[in-house]
Amino acid sequence: MTWPENSPAYKVSADTSQFKYSCWYGSRSAIRIARIVKESFELGLENIRWFVMGDDDTVFFTDNLVTVLAKYNHNEMYYIGGNSESVEQDVLHSYSMAYGGGGFALSYPLAAELVRVLDGCIDRYDKFYGSDQKVQGCLSEIGVPVTKELGFHQMDIRGSPLWFASGHPVAPLVSLHHFDYMEPMFPNLTRIDSVRKLVVSVSWGYTVQLYPSLVTAKMLDTALETFHTWKSWKLGPYTFNTRSVSPDPCKRPLVYFLDRVESVDGDETLTVYKRYVEKGEKDCPQRDYIPALEVQFFNVSASSFNPNLWNKAPRRQCCEIVNGGEVKSVAQIKVRGCNRFEHATPVKKVETL
Repeated sequence: MTWPENSPAYKVSADTSQFKYSCWYGSRSAIRIARIVKESFELGLENIRWFVMGDDDTVFFTDNLVTVLAKYNHNEMYYIGGNSESVEQDVLHSYSMAYGGGGFALSYPLAAELVRVLDGCIDRYDKFYGSDQKVQGCLSEIGVPVTKELGFHQMDIRGSPLWFASGHPVAPLVSLHHFDYMEPMFPNLTRIDSVRKLVVSVSWGYTVQLYPSLVTAKMLDTALETFHTWKSWKLGPYTFNTRSVSPDPCKRPLVYFLDRVESVDGDETLTVYKRYVEKGEKDCPQRDYIPALEVQFFNVSASSFNPNLWNKAPRRQCCEIVNGGEVKSVAQIKVRGCNRFEHATPVKKVETL
């Protein structure tokens, strides 16, 4: 089979049969993957600032990756990535490691140091399971710790990632992983089509949730637990807070998924979200819930996001309902920067965690 001309260039990894590997539950492919940094460095390419590693099922959001790396001086030695979300995985492997599925970045000067010791490390750490462990073992000998960024996601969870993705921290989403082991991120789409749509929706917002009752910002920041841990399929523990999903439909939000994106007046966008009702899902019968059930669409308008805002102190953006008391089937929402002294403090009694 001929390699298509319009496909990215590829390189066959070197023979690794001479290296030791003694992890009984792992695969020798970890050696080959660990050496990709070394083999890439030895290509001698010019004007390289960063080497970014990921698995074959890692999805990178390139613009956000560039935004994150631009914060750091590439002339210094940096090792950037994130941990697993599942505590049992971090305990088993390491809290000091950037997980390979979530991806990690090495600055050029650090890569130059790493390639000098990598092959020896691979043999010294022959009992380590993964390529990311072997690389981190070498970096610990160099003395460079991992710099953790909240946007790198190993995604060591199983089940529905809906609430994990919806409750993302105030940071650029850099990567996701393990799509083959999770339910599709969008209803009625395949995993592949969900990824394609997600690439668009990450820029504009993944979902809208409508809570008919007042809830605290703290509750909204806490992910609903629609997933399980990677290894044991248990409900936690995770490296982030979660809250259980109530069986009472009156205590669950209505969910609206991204339907389409439109450009408005050049520097503004309009994103349309459509309500999704899961098969067999029951509506809340309470009378004060009826107005919420009438809302079928959210139209969300916003100015084009300035990535330079990520270089400032992090803060959520604010929003307001434009059509106020006229909301029926369509709610009009405007997203904007928060004003001074503006906050999301409820004015009535609210539900708490």
